[in-house]
Amino acid sequence: MTEGERATVPNRSSSRAMVVYDRHAVSVGEARSWIDAFLAEREIEDTVRDDVQLVVSELVTNALMHGDGALVLRASITGAALQVSVTDSGDELPEVLPLDPARIGGLGLIVVDRVASDWGVAPFPGGKTVWAALALSS
Repeated sequence: MTEGERATVPNRSSSRAMVVYDRHAVSVGEARSWIDAFLAEREIEDTVRDDVQLVVSELVTNALMHGDGALVLRASITGAALQVSVTDSGDELPEVLPLDPARIGGLGLIVVDRVASDWGVAPFPGGKTVWAALALSS
């Protein structure tokens, strides 16, 4: 296990998996590597894997910057679609910010919105889950 990774539940025969990360900056890169391995084991094409890594990177980064507590990254394949989600215990809900050329940052959800086929947030007492759905063929 790496520095930021606390626990993982691998199941190569399943189309679902999850991993829990502590709040460390390295968690973003580890999450990208984890989702890439999950998809590679299922022989998902490289261009789709690149898009999924980008979305996961944005969701994990947002959870680190605006959330609280450990992060839970989940991946689930149903048919020709993948859903990824990141859960944290922060109350702040994500919002898509308007484009502003003078602002540094704040583009993560715009990227998610353009790359994913759908995305959303599911708040619950004590936290939230931000999810994104992507097609598994380019």
